Parts: sequence; structure tokens; C-alpha cells
Amino acid sequence: MRNADGQTRRNMLHTTAFGALLAAASTSAQGAMLAATAGSDPSVARVSGYGRIVDVHSHALLPRWLDAVSEATRLPRDRLQIAGTPVPQWSVEHHLAMMDAHGIAACVLSWPSATSFLKGRPARELARAMNEEFASIVARHPKRFGAFAVLPLDDMDAAVEEMAYALDVLKLDGVSSSTHIGGVYLGDARFDSWFSEMNRQATTLFVHPTTPVGSEQVSMGINVAILEFMFDSTRMATNMVLSGAKKRFGDIRMICTHGGGTVPYLASRISILEPVFGAGPNRAVLSGEEILSGLSTFYFDLTASTAAASLDAIRHLVPASQLMLGFDFPMMPASTVAPSLSRFDYYPELAAADRDKIIRGNALGLLPGLAGRIG
Repeated sequence: MRNADGQTRRNMLHTTAFGALLAAASTSAQGAMLAATAGSDPSVARVSGYGRIVDVHSHALLPRWLDAVSEATRLPRDRLQIAGTPVPQWSVEHHLAMMDAHGIAACVLSWPSATSFLKGRPARELARAMNEEFASIVARHPKRFGAFAVLPLDDMDAAVEEMAYALDVLKLDGVSSSTHIGGVYLGDARFDSWFSEMNRQATTLFVHPTTPVGSEQVSMGINVAILEFMFDSTRMATNMVLSGAKKRFGDIRMICTHGGGTVPYLASRISILEPVFGAGPNRAVLSGEEILSGLSTFYFDLTASTAAASLDAIRHLVPASQLMLGFDFPMMPASTVAPSLSRFDYYPELAAADRDKIIRGNALGLLPGLAGRIG
């Protein structure tokens, strides 16, 4: 089957089914070793907040999702790829071992683009099954996991219905989305009914980048996670502000992942150039102050963004009260967690109170259900 752009369904899965690996994850045996040796690794043990960390950017590769992709692509599970890279190993036990090794108290699981290769009833059924499994994982490990719901975003009525079930019945901690749905970025008016309901409930929305349409033409053979994911988060956040949606739906607590992509670095440029060149067809031109104000309302997780240069730029745009930790496991391997924490620990420009907010307090403020479970 081909879409309007001539992509095969298999290629669409490789380019839109969310995520790209930076390296293969550890094996289960290695994960167990991590837990056993956690206290002996000085790069882990010296991190302030060890044992209290809340990770808001963490993924679950549920077997039922892998089965659905395998059926859609007609490939066996051991040959599946995500963005052209082998799927990493994942299980609840493996995830817990990684957490224990690095002093992570709780992880919030998600898989934002889970239904991107499906439409209609199959998308609704997969979202429901995954959300119920997320709820089961949380019920078995209430102090260790939270979850952001999967939504069938090809259909806004179905998305609103599933959101109600996930939040009101399953008691999940929020909802998730990719930056764009089939090439249409969040902020577009076609999402207004869903955004209106999220705004009414002051829902926490975790937004993760996905492969942009046409990225193969500019990728230069580089994995999309390295550059394109950052640019896609920037497109989403900019579109939310320039469309007016971020202001109109201001009660939605939106988490823009990976340190906001390139938003912190480009915010000033956007605010200078948009008043000159405009906000796009049929959109009101915003002042530079309005643009900076809108871009500063996002929450950012600090996945791969704890280096001093990243934190300096981010802190020029938003206060510490809008930052949280994230490690993108298993899409980023366990070996990247300790260096990320070490960079954060040695960053000198944060007061102790702000550091503690980023490690734990801000996440629990956004996710009261998780806060109630872990105390």
C-alpha cells in the first residue's frame, strides 16, 4: 500500500512509528548487573538526588505493539526496525534494573506514536490495549512507574473518548502525542476539539518528536534522532505559538522533550524575524514579546540536554520550575544515563532548591497521581 507521497506502508512505519535508536540497549543479563553494581560506580553514586529521581521521558516497547507492527509490515519481530535501526530489548524487569542502577525512583512510560501506522478501529483497539497494559504495569509497580496514554490521533472524536477512559478510568498520568500527525503539526485547527478537552481538564501532554515528512531528502544519512528530532520539536512549539493555540489552550501543561529541541537557542531569532516576515497565511503577526512569552510556557525535559551549553540556553528561556529529567530509555541505552546525570550534577548555575525541583519536584507537581503513589 502506498500513501499520497508514494511511500510504502513498510517505509512509513520506519519513518513515522516514532523513535530512533542511538545504540543497542543492554541485554537482560547486563541490566541485572547494573542493579547489582549500582553502589560501586562513583559516576552514579555521587549524583545528588540519587534514589529520588523522577524520569518523565521513558519508553515501553510492549510486546503487543511489536506484534501489531510485525503484522502490518509482515516482518518477524526479530527483523523489525524503528527509523531503520534494530529495536532494543525491553521488559519491565530490564527497565527496573536500569532504574535501580542509577537511583531513579520512578519513570513515566510512553510510546507517543504507537498508532501512527493504523487508522480507524485498529488504531482505537491498539491504543486501548496499550493503555490497559500501561495501567497494569503501574498497578504492579505503583511507586516505580507512571504512564502517558496512547491516543488514536487519526480521529479526534476517538482520541477524546480514549483520553477520557485513560485518565478517568485507568487513572493514567497524562497523555502523549507526536509533534505532528501525518505531517500536520500540533497547533493546527483540526486538533482543536481534542485540545479544548485537554485544556478543560488542565491535562499534562507529553509531546515527542517523530520523523518529519520528507526528511530522507535532507538527512545526509544521519540518524533522525540526532538532528531531525530536534528540528521537529522546534517546528511543533513554533507552530503552537504562531497559530495562537498555545495561548488559547494555555491550561494544557505541555512537555516539549529533549530540552525543547532547538527552541531555547532559536527563540530570540524567531521573535525578531516573525514580526518582519509574518506568522504564515491567515495568521496574525505577533510581537516579539508575545512570541518569547509563548515559547516560555512549555515545560522541557532534559533528555540529552544536561551539558552546560544546553542548560545555559534553556535557562535563558524558562525557569528551573519548568524543567525535568528524562533519559529516553531504552531508545537511548543505559550507558548514557550516568554521564547525563554527572553533567547535571556538575552544572554550577543551579541553586540546591532548583536542582531538587528538576530532579523530582516539578514532575510530581505535573503528575499528581504519581505524586500520590510515591509520596
